[in-house]
Amino acid sequence: MQDVFKKAAKKFDTPLYLYSENIILSKINEVFKTFKGIDFHPTFALKANSNPNLLKIMRDKGFGSDVVSSGELRASIMAGVDLKSIVWNGCGKSRAEMAEFLSAGIGKVNIDSIEEIALWREALKSSKHRPEFFVRINSEVDALTHPFIATGLKKHKFGIPVKLLVNFFETAKKAGIKISGFHSHIGSQVTDVTPYFDAFSQITAMAEEYGIKKINIGGGWGIDYTGDKLDLAEYRKKVVPLFKNFEITAEFGRFIVAEAGFYLVTVQITKYNGYKYFIVANGGMNHLLRPALYSAIHDFEVIGKMNNKFEASYNIVGPLCESGDVLYTNRDGGLPEPGSVIVFKNTGAYGYAMASNYNGTVRPAEVLITSGGELKLIRKRETLADLFAGVIM
Repeated sequence: MQDVFKKAAKKFDTPLYLYSENIILSKINEVFKTFKGIDFHPTFALKANSNPNLLKIMRDKGFGSDVVSSGELRASIMAGVDLKSIVWNGCGKSRAEMAEFLSAGIGKVNIDSIEEIALWREALKSSKHRPEFFVRINSEVDALTHPFIATGLKKHKFGIPVKLLVNFFETAKKAGIKISGFHSHIGSQVTDVTPYFDAFSQITAMAEEYGIKKINIGGGWGIDYTGDKLDLAEYRKKVVPLFKNFEITAEFGRFIVAEAGFYLVTVQITKYNGYKYFIVANGGMNHLLRPALYSAIHDFEVIGKMNNKFEASYNIVGPLCESGDVLYTNRDGGLPEPGSVIVFKNTGAYGYAMASNYNGTVRPAEVLITSGGELKLIRKRETLADLFAGVIM
């Protein structure tokens, strides 16, 4: 891949996001292999990456969309995703959004709270369209992941506690809203099969009790950032058999695109302050927030010159006015020299999606490495004109 990285950096400059279509396709194949024999309907969670060009790759392989906003709905429509295969998630749906999503004709909605039912009752009065409604259940299962991306405990804002399900169904019935399925999502970057088995054993048992035949099992499959990842063979052996009597919808984000993405930056200066070496790059937490937000670790490789005369411990940092603007901490080895390109790996999920204009910076371009090996620009680099387009003076 080094030649591709060099070519992309030279042609499109840095900072830059680069995606591999072949890696995306290989991940899609792993998903379908895992659920072989199940009535299975996959969706892609746009919160991970909402570029319509990437969505189109998944759409062509039978994926729907999991969305939480009007912007993500628009991206799905741009990609030609079948509206019936779109799932609307979220805990803060507004009345204006409900009218918009009903008008679009989306297929499924995950209701997040008892209080949300009253909003839907009013929204449905002015629409002939009826999506399938699922209830999101808070299963009280610890996903054993970073606390910021765990979602299945009572201290979290998502879903209906199991003890309130009877109340939920009574309220929905009075409102004339039919509940077609259950939804469960315990968290993200889950690398242990046990939480999935515990949560889905509970959900499937309740589904049989309530006569529910459709279950949305969420997503959260953990990828290998630092050596740990979800064992899909064990998942297929222990978890998938629970689904044999149900129609299963799933939401995959990170698993599909994370390993397909690369974030490229250029070294501006190598700095030594008498205590520590700092490799200062031309992009940082404004484009790749995960290391600052989650203490996430993204491995990297250097394309270009290295000073290998001695080894040192160094941090790779961005140019922003924040001490937390760090992309990698305490790497030991030779020092990347100015002009070298650093390629951060596993950045396809929650990379560009979390990028910002902090410190008045512009967001980078996005480029796809097609299955045929071509470099295709799929989003232009922002300009200062874009940055101030909405300003009124």
